Amino acid sequence: MSMPTKNIFAGFGVRSEFVNLIYQELMKREFVSYADVLALYCGRPKGYYDIMACNSEPGYGELKKAFPEVLKALENACPGCIEDNGQSKGKAYKYIGKDEDPLSEERKAVVQKSVEDYVTFCKASAGIVPASWFSSFFENTQLLLDTNRKAKDGDMYISSSVEQNLTNIHLLPVFFKAISDKQVLRFNYQRFGQEPFTLTFHPQFLKEYNGRWFVFGDADREPYQAYNVPLDRIVGEVSEVNDVEYIPAPKGYYQEFLKNIIGVTREKGARVEDVIIRTKTEYQHGLLLTKPLHHSQEEVLPFGEHDGQWYGEVRLTIEPNRELRGRILLYGENLEVISPQSLREQLRDIIKHQMTQYSDEE
Repeated sequence: MSMPTKNIFAGFGVRSEFVNLIYQELMKREFVSYADVLALYCGRPKGYYDIMACNSEPGYGELKKAFPEVLKALENACPGCIEDNGQSKGKAYKYIGKDEDPLSEERKAVVQKSVEDYVTFCKASAGIVPASWFSSFFENTQLLLDTNRKAKDGDMYISSSVEQNLTNIHLLPVFFKAISDKQVLRFNYQRFGQEPFTLTFHPQFLKEYNGRWFVFGDADREPYQAYNVPLDRIVGEVSEVNDVEYIPAPKGYYQEFLKNIIGVTREKGARVEDVIIRTKTEYQHGLLLTKPLHHSQEEVLPFGEHDGQWYGEVRLTIEPNRELRGRILLYGENLEVISPQSLREQLRDIIKHQMTQYSDEE
């Protein structure tokens, strides 16, 4: 009895990435070498490894395993479908088979398994995905019935520290669908301590920050573009507007809009600058390295003794805003902003105000 053939597309990690990349390149029916695939994987220009050594790159060992696996699988599926360029150095291979996608069944099987794994995760993650959002997308499905039954029986094993029973959380799928369908919406928006007003809104982007959901888009009042609305500030019903043409966001707009800030707030007059933060304990320094405040964060001074004091420093290249100030203040005395001076002064004023609130003096 023969052993079942291993599906080369199954699995995850670097080897799996190489398998898919090698197969895609061979299906172009052009000569492909190890160096060509490595250049694509590492983002190098074609021919880069004609002068640089391949074996110095991370992942090269996995590439050496993956390439023969793909060639062998193709030869098993259609014998004689691979030819090489006849060179010993710089050897390359070309697919010459008749079938346009000879390993399509294997690829489909892996996709199907991935979907099944995702469904299993969805069943287990009802404690993270808001219940109303989960229910909206899986309404009347066996998946939802199974998930509800498991939750009722206490058979759940994944949860979140953030409480997802938030005001208007049921509007998440409404705005998600509106973004997908390019649908203009109208609703009443009530800022804290103010009267509600009607907003005609072109939803373009959803973002969660600190357990609160925001929808960004174009609006019929200032600031017009990149107007953001917390879902919990929407009052009453959300209705569709069909006599106004939808305004889409330029491609990549929100990735660029949000990349230099923490949270969702861009303050008037703020600009991107280097923020140097000093850590006062080794534990705090390590915590900041494993849980960075922002994707731009980098260590500029390892924790240790410097000029007779013990500290470390990190740098953020960021646009300071209230979310950044809040995150820094959360760490209390263990963090100190060294620069810019304007941010130091803002934090100092906040701390002074807090001190007066806790003063016993009349």
